[in-house]
Amino acid sequence: MKKLLFAVFTLITCLSQNLHADEGMWLPFLLEEQKITHMQQLGLQLSAEEVYHNSQPAVTNAVVGLMGEGSNLRSYGTASFISEDGLLLTNHHIILSFLERFSSSENDFIKYGYWARDRSEESLCRGLSIKQLVRMEDVTERMMEGTEGLSGQEFLNKVNANGRVIAEEATEGTHYQVRMQPLFGSSQFIMHVYAVYSDVRMVAAPPFALGKFGGNQDNYSWPRHTADFAVLRVYAGPNNEPARHSPDNVPYNPPHYLPIARGGVQENDFVMVMGFPGNTRQYIPSFALERIIYGETADKLAIARDKMQILERAIEDNPDQRYRYTTRLASVGNSYLRWKGEFMGVNRMDLVNVKRREEAAFNQWANATPERKKQYGDILQRMDEHYQEVAKYNMAHTYFLEAGINGAEIVPFIGKFEKLVAMYNRQRFNATAANREASNLVALTEQFFRNWNYEVDRRFFRNLTYRYYQNVDEKFQVEELVKAIHKYDGDIELLSSEVFANSIFTDKERLIAMLESEERDIENLIRQDELYQIAIGFYRVNVDNIVRQRGRLQTELIDMHTIFLRGLREMNEGVVMYPEADNSLRISYGTVRGTDAADGLHYYPFTTFAGIHEKYVNNPDDEEYYLPRRLQELYANNDFGSHAQKAGSLPVNFLSDAHTTSGSSGSPVVNAKGELVGLNFDRTWQATSSDYRYDPERTRQISVDIRYIMFLLDKYSPSRHVIDEINKQL
Repeated sequence: MKKLLFAVFTLITCLSQNLHADEGMWLPFLLEEQKITHMQQLGLQLSAEEVYHNSQPAVTNAVVGLMGEGSNLRSYGTASFISEDGLLLTNHHIILSFLERFSSSENDFIKYGYWARDRSEESLCRGLSIKQLVRMEDVTERMMEGTEGLSGQEFLNKVNANGRVIAEEATEGTHYQVRMQPLFGSSQFIMHVYAVYSDVRMVAAPPFALGKFGGNQDNYSWPRHTADFAVLRVYAGPNNEPARHSPDNVPYNPPHYLPIARGGVQENDFVMVMGFPGNTRQYIPSFALERIIYGETADKLAIARDKMQILERAIEDNPDQRYRYTTRLASVGNSYLRWKGEFMGVNRMDLVNVKRREEAAFNQWANATPERKKQYGDILQRMDEHYQEVAKYNMAHTYFLEAGINGAEIVPFIGKFEKLVAMYNRQRFNATAANREASNLVALTEQFFRNWNYEVDRRFFRNLTYRYYQNVDEKFQVEELVKAIHKYDGDIELLSSEVFANSIFTDKERLIAMLESEERDIENLIRQDELYQIAIGFYRVNVDNIVRQRGRLQTELIDMHTIFLRGLREMNEGVVMYPEADNSLRISYGTVRGTDAADGLHYYPFTTFAGIHEKYVNNPDDEEYYLPRRLQELYANNDFGSHAQKAGSLPVNFLSDAHTTSGSSGSPVVNAKGELVGLNFDRTWQATSSDYRYDPERTRQISVDIRYIMFLLDKYSPSRHVIDEINKQL
């Protein structure tokens, strides 16, 4: 299947700054000309071609992105091959939803872990696929052909047309897929060619007590003692090419896999992190940063607090719901701490004012000559004025996502019924198609109600829809919600209770009976349903009043963006500027080291198993610090096998100053020889603001030490075939 996926332009950028020696997420195919010399000075023992090569096996061939259904080649996490038979190592928190899906009352894979005893027990992770980079290529000249004098949507249309032609050529006669991604606005275009494999199976994952040891209490914190890892396996067709899931598929043989560094890593050692980081905003201007942090981020924090309180109360009221809401609470808590860290970090660095001073320097440079003044003199002012309008739409979009479709679970569930309703509105009604869609919805309804909690979701609906009503501009209001609030005189408690009680969508038996009936009363049972009207109202407002206008405003920024970046690069001629992270394969590097995180607070670079035991002993009634009995025994006997340090301690997690962001989760951390020493899974909360500005003294990523992973696979895991497979290659 051939695809061209043109990444949306990052339209708001800003001023460059002096780069710290280890700062940045760099494109692998540009290492030779940009960073390899400095990396080797820090300790790297590989050549640029051994790290990345367009046609020969290299270290980066072992790195893949994990994607969900409908991802359009956008990954949400990273993994790496650790065997010639397709074993993948990634984070526990990345695959937690699959453990939840596999679990039943008889087999609780979240609580006890998932341990396949041989390959026959490796289970398909339905909907999970991987993207493996085949090659990168700079296609700027061809992408820009025929764009002279064009701007705005005309420019985008021409670039997209050029990209489709290039992609067709690149994928002809292959199973590859293509994603074109612009750098520095529209000044450079990189083609990423991927192979995509969809037969990915669960092999091994530790119990939640280990994979999320410390829970939300330790999230984004240090010291950490988390076994945030899981093992998957990729299967392929008989020719080692992508194939649909089949019992005839065989383990995929990757062009390169990462050897395990038995000796681990030490303080001040060189490390390199390879993965598919999401998006950063290093070059965002002061006026945009101010509105994001003190507007959107502040509101997202309030929404997240609301969600966590509801989920925590649900678990408190019914402890049996703990694992039902584990994934969601962890996800919300993760976002909350990241946003909190960004908020506090920007404040600590006084970053808005720092950027204002940088912008003043840019304006002074731009106005120093008549030629530069004509080109760049008012660009920041124009961007500022335009962004004032963009910010309104960004805020509305934030509320649509966080309080709308990611609020009450009933809202996106109801959204699945719009297709059926639309079928009954067509002039030519197709009964066969409608019956088929109704049958699909019956299965979806069965699945939804299996884990749905009426009262918990009503609280979500009550709190979050009212937040939307209170905080979103009038032009973005959901008309049906406004009418309902007026109808109930602003009593949101009564509104949510009545709307839920009267809706067919909260009554499984009634809803299924309607769907299975040959005489479905769509008009009265669905279209007139008040809960349906409010839920669908969110989608309609987003489509009609937010998405289109927001897209138009962003498109209008392209010209300003391009002009500004041209001036920025001209002003910083001779300085190598790294592009923003954009979910393409990147490499960051640095050294293993701690940090003085705050006044009087020092973070040492390593934690050990002794710290796990200490947290367990000191928190006997706290499930987030539970230590399985088998590991208690191993600790008591000091039985760490060959995985301990010479001094006898077992390293668990470590810090480095490599630059990472969301999406870097699961990224392999390798040493100077390209051997696997750890698995990235988090940052300290003081480091989350590195999405806006890297702070060399405080930016720290957190990794699981490979020695701890190997210890658990060796001494704790029943999946002996995994450790045997790895050991066979050492």
